[in-house]
Amino acid sequence: MKQQEVVIECDLRQDLGTNAARRLRRGLAIPAVVYGGGREPQPVVVDPRPVEHVLETERGLNTLIQLRVAGRDLKRMVMLRDVQRDPVTESLLHCDFVRVEMDEPVEATVAVRFEGTPVGVKNEGGLVEYVHREVTVKALPAEIPAHLVADISELHVGQHFEAGNLPLPEGVELITDPNETLCTIVVRHAPAEEEAAAAEAAEGEAPAEAGEEAAGAGTEDSGE
Repeated sequence: MKQQEVVIECDLRQDLGTNAARRLRRGLAIPAVVYGGGREPQPVVVDPRPVEHVLETERGLNTLIQLRVAGRDLKRMVMLRDVQRDPVTESLLHCDFVRVEMDEPVEATVAVRFEGTPVGVKNEGGLVEYVHREVTVKALPAEIPAHLVADISELHVGQHFEAGNLPLPEGVELITDPNETLCTIVVRHAPAEEEAAAAEAAEGEAPAEAGEEAAGAGTEDSGE
């Protein structure tokens, strides 16, 4: 399903530098840069609230955005590519937009949604070990999926789900290695087995420690 674009207004940024950026943030705005598309980077100013709204959606960074210059007949299709946050407050400090052409494919990282309870979990005492929860795909900007679904219900203990097993919508190409494991079904170790293994390890350490103590005592005696 094609995604609906989001509209975000911006102002062209005239004052550059750290001090200017601080003044913007005090005024509840943040600096940003628009780059790509074979053109020079363009510094802009945006309200962080609609950017936060985009980041909270399922598509996140893959949301298609129409960036409009306030008060002017200038607009451009972009996607968020990076955001910087305050390490303490986590508020937005800066963001990067990349220009996109609607008829040119782009690469994007897409979340994988795992569905179904594996046979190995229900009937064989196993558990799911997740290795990767995202894959990289290539598609037209409007065709980038919000997520991909991995049906793991038929997996037995010892089996795994590879990226190449993901069903892809028409027009979407998998860039991630198709042999890359996304999850695997492993044996669940019973508490009793874990306690026994710990006890064996402790018994193995005891003689070694006793031997070290004896060796130390012998050295002290010989010194007298």
